[in-house]
Amino acid sequence: MTWTEEQVRALVTDAGTLKRGQELATPAKWSKLGQTPTAVWGECAGSGSKPYQTGIDLLEPAFKCSCPSRVFPCKHGAGLLLLLARQPQLPPPAGPPSWLAEWLSKRQTRQQGQAAKETPPGEAPDPAARQKREAQRLERMQRSAEELEIWLLDIIRNGLASLDKQPAAFWEQQAARLVDGQLPGLAAVVRELAGLRYVAANWPELLLARLGELYLLLGAFRNLPQLSEAARQEVRQLLGVSIKKEELLAQQPAVADTWRVLGQISWEEERLTARRTWLWGQTTQRYALVLEFAFGGQPFATALVPEGSYAGSVVYYPGLQPLRAVPGPLTFQGIRARVAQAALPLPALLEQYAAALSRNPWLREWPAQLRDVVPVLLPDETWAVQHAPTGQQLRLQCTALEGWQMLAVGGGQPLYLFGEWNGRSLRPLTYSVASVPAVSC
Repeated sequence: MTWTEEQVRALVTDAGTLKRGQELATPAKWSKLGQTPTAVWGECAGSGSKPYQTGIDLLEPAFKCSCPSRVFPCKHGAGLLLLLARQPQLPPPAGPPSWLAEWLSKRQTRQQGQAAKETPPGEAPDPAARQKREAQRLERMQRSAEELEIWLLDIIRNGLASLDKQPAAFWEQQAARLVDGQLPGLAAVVRELAGLRYVAANWPELLLARLGELYLLLGAFRNLPQLSEAARQEVRQLLGVSIKKEELLAQQPAVADTWRVLGQISWEEERLTARRTWLWGQTTQRYALVLEFAFGGQPFATALVPEGSYAGSVVYYPGLQPLRAVPGPLTFQGIRARVAQAALPLPALLEQYAAALSRNPWLREWPAQLRDVVPVLLPDETWAVQHAPTGQQLRLQCTALEGWQMLAVGGGQPLYLFGEWNGRSLRPLTYSVASVPAVSC
């Protein structure tokens, strides 16, 4: 399995750990280095009398280290994987040391047990009590939704210009009332509305569009019994009614395939690190969006690396246009070449997005695999990609540096690009030219 430094950086979510790991990514820092096709290990001197024993199971990947760090991977695991990326052929000894073999054996046993494990029956829930709780929650949600609708109509009646004078408390108080009314999904939308005034000069246009989507959602909630099952599921999730992972796995079918990681994006939310990972099913020809959160520098539950290929299954959340999914057990199959046959010309992407939007009017990010596009600098110093055959353009959501980097990688040649399209701008996540490894933004 061949690793690149870029893929390691995507896997190590803690910036401090990555920086310290880079300092350890040289053979001089290690002793007793070794590797097999599925594992790599070594010993790294620390402050104690004994060196730290560090091993990596490359199949997931997963990390083991005898150092006291509570962050995984620690700096030793990050350094060892970076060393493997820089020097793919480490010394091949007769076999892994006993401490690593024991850890790998326990991991395999645990994974087999999890795969065979069935959900325990547990205590049977009281249907009457559950129905009563759901009725009480629905009543609170309906009252809160009615108050929000009055608030929205007041905004439109007073005009969007009046919002420029409103303090932050105007939005936060409404969001807090929605949380109390058990509508956390709508509270998040209201907090997002508060920041739209500072996004661009055309903020009234953007704000009006979001207010319209929100009003449409309230209307759908009001008519929930008349909607299809898929629409009801979509609306409930948008309102903030979560589906427990156990219920999802028990109620929805698993979709098996070989899944390739097309792109990732991570961001910070208070003390959490959030990550969106886009997968593409080789046989099913379906996208899957894996949304994960990691707390305090801990690793994500699923080790997904850019361009990685994984065999296994995912379970989709129900809805009008199912994209988000929970991965089941996945087996890492190495780094694979990009899926060029799935890329679309720009006009075809817009038709695909329009069709998806007609099915789900609240659609946000849409996966965009494009071919034959060239980055261009616009007169206002922002960037776009231009479809080479037709000249059609899409505005990019990127920094000036990222735009120049794309232009430098392509050298004027048409690019393959994967990103997220929201109907107004395209956020590039990976791009490449023929026969060149993809670059992540």
